[in-house]
Amino acid sequence: MAATSLSPTKALRQPRRLDLRAVFGIFLTLVATGGSIAFWSASSDTRTLLVATRELPAGAVLAPGDLAVARVRVDDGIYAAAVPAAEQAGAIGKQLAEPVHPQQILARAQISHRPPLAPDQMALTIAVNPETAVGGSVRTGDAVQVLVTTNKGKPEAETAVVLPRVIVYDVGRDQRSLVVGTSGAGGPDDRSSVRGPLASLTLIVTQEQAVQLAQAKWSGELDVALLPAQQ
Repeated sequence: MAATSLSPTKALRQPRRLDLRAVFGIFLTLVATGGSIAFWSASSDTRTLLVATRELPAGAVLAPGDLAVARVRVDDGIYAAAVPAAEQAGAIGKQLAEPVHPQQILARAQISHRPPLAPDQMALTIAVNPETAVGGSVRTGDAVQVLVTTNKGKPEAETAVVLPRVIVYDVGRDQRSLVVGTSGAGGPDDRSSVRGPLASLTLIVTQEQAVQLAQAKWSGELDVALLPAQQ
């Protein structure tokens, strides 16, 4: 067997050392990667919601400058009750049912489903029932026609149109007799799934229409007809 001779140069060669700069570079890379992963995880847990930009009282009509989009981390319950950023366009022009404060997350319950009243309009309530108002299917925002019948049950009975077209501001129901049913969608969030029978309608009228409606209310029996939506 041939023997390998060890030269003095090889015998005195120092052991290889770690390059500290390379190790430090690898460490920085790992830290940056870990930070990116943590940031991505935190960002993926946040959701975009609408927040109020200033103090607004109940009854105020939301304008574009009143709302901003914020990315926040909330649980499913709060997210379901809040207004998502995707619904910002639909929230503009709606009235507030409750006051809001700056930087407060806008809740669905704070937005009124009633159409806003113009300066020359008022809301007037009339008593109705399912038999006199389309079986009780009238909803807020519907267009209706109001008729009055005088001398009901007599040969001289007459029916006339009181208001050709008005908008329903609110619907009142008798909560003493709740009716449990299902909507066409059958969803759990349908507000009509538990309701009482129709008891009143509040209509948006002008001052002149209010006088006509009040006179008709006390001179005969009112009926409400549902009208198609205007195109």
